[in-house]
Amino acid sequence: MRVRSVVQKACAAIAAGALVIGLAAPALAAPACWSAELVRAARMRQLDVMLMVGSLRCRGTAQDYRAAYDRFLLRHRPQLGRVNQMILAEMRGRLGPIGALEALDEASVRMANRYGDRADYGCADLGQIAAALAESGDEALPRAGDLLVGEDVALERCPVQVAVAAMPPARKLP
Repeated sequence: MRVRSVVQKACAAIAAGALVIGLAAPALAAPACWSAELVRAARMRQLDVMLMVGSLRCRGTAQDYRAAYDRFLLRHRPQLGRVNQMILAEMRGRLGPIGALEALDEASVRMANRYGDRADYGCADLGQIAAALAESGDEALPRAGDLLVGEDVALERCPVQVAVAAMPPARKLP
C-alpha cells in the first residue's frame, strides 16, 4: 500500500512538471474539425504510443518497464480499443474503410516517431506512469492523456473546405 502511495505521488509530481513544461512550450493546436471528444481520444491513443515507444527504448536498461506496460495494456485494452474505433469511425466518413485504417496507421507512425526522436520523459518516469495507470480506473486514462500529451496531438489536418470554413471572415478595409 505504501509503495502505491509513493508511485501515485511520483506520478502526480511528474504530471505537474509536465503541465508546467507544457505551458511553457509552444503548443500545436488540434485541428478545428475534430470534436473535443475525438481530440481526447487521440490523446489517449498517443499516450499509449508514448508508453509503448518508451518501453521499447528502455528495454535492456535498469528502468525496463515492459512488465508495467503489459499490465497497463491488459487493464485498459477495452478502453483503448473503443478509442481506436472512435477515431476510425470519424476517419471512415471522409476516407472510407481502407483509407481510415491507413490514416490511423500513418498517425500512429507519426506518434511513434515523435517519441522515438525525442524523449519527453525518462525511463523511470514512464515506468512509474505505466505502473500507476495499470492500477487505475478508466477515468485516469483521459486525464493522463490531457496532462501528458496536452495540445501536442499528432492529428491529421482538416480537409481544405472545413479548414477554410473555420477561418474568420476577412475584414474589409475602410
